[in-house]
Formats: sequence, structure tokens, C-alpha cells
Amino acid sequence: MPGDKIKHPTPAEAFDLATKHAALLRGLFLDPRFKYLQPPTADFIRPNTVETPPALIFVSDFVQKTYIEYVIPFLPPGATRKCKAIGNPWAWNDPNYKWEWEWDAETSTLKDAAGNVKQFPRLQEREAVEKMTDLVGRGFMISKVILENRSDPKARLLVGGQTFDFGDEVEKVTRETYAF
Repeated sequence: MPGDKIKHPTPAEAFDLATKHAALLRGLFLDPRFKYLQPPTADFIRPNTVETPPALIFVSDFVQKTYIEYVIPFLPPGATRKCKAIGNPWAWNDPNYKWEWEWDAETSTLKDAAGNVKQFPRLQEREAVEKMTDLVGRGFMISKVILENRSDPKARLLVGGQTFDFGDEVEKVTRETYAF
């Protein structure tokens, strides 16, 4: 989101936001400390909330809701099921999952296997600004919790009162995702 004005993202900006959020979700949900009651699939997950650290559950859920409610609306319908770069962690991790679309960075378009361009939706400006404003606020909170829960008592409270090390990779992706 370049500049100071919050506005509707271009397709390239929307895809960049989605790619970064998908990477963050992979870092969280594929963390070996995240436990499942049954092996997760691209279509269904059942977290083990007893064995998974509460901080990991909370942050994963918050980031996932942020992605679903504030990033996906800027993408073509079905994009997260068809393009690996923005796909869910379990489909991304499945070597047999069939991906149908790819991002063409040269033309800033999402294309299917036949080369057909997938149109990005254009939200009403007010709705787009509202979503982007909320995304910035949620991003601030996510950054605070992941990056500062070991040093800031308020951030620590948001993850259950205990410090939690999300790991270098998740911290790096968090900085990249919420650099606005």
C-alpha cells in the first residue's frame, strides 16, 4: 500500500497482500507446535486446541479471519483454491493438489492454464477504504502480538499472558506483511 492515502488496491497490490498473508498463515498453521485432531486437508482442518499453545491458536485464527474478511474480497472468486501462491496452507503443502491459476508478474494478471485473465473485483470505494483501514488496524495488532509479546506486557496479555516465540520466519513474514 504505497503512499499515505488508503485506497482500493490495484490487482498487483491485492495479489501482493494475499501472497504475504498466505505465507504468514503457512508459517502459523504449519508450525510443528500447532496440533490437529486429524490430519488437515485442503478442505478441512480440526485444530487440537488443548495441545496447541493458546498464543498460536489465537494469532492463527486472527490472521486467518483478517485474510478471509479483508484481503480475499479484493481477489477473483476462487483464487485461493486455484493459485498456489495465495492458497491455504494445507493445499499448498499437498504435493497432489492441482493448481489451476498462476500470477503473471509481467502483466500483473492472474491467468488460468489456457492463459485467460481472471478479473479482479472492484469494490465500491467506501467499502474498499473501510476494508483497507481495518486491515491496517488488524495488521498493527498482529505485528504487536507476534513481534512484541516478549517485551510488551499488553501484547503478552493478548496471547494469554505468557510469552510466545513465533520463530524467526514468522517474525520476518510479519514484518513484510504489515510494512505499511
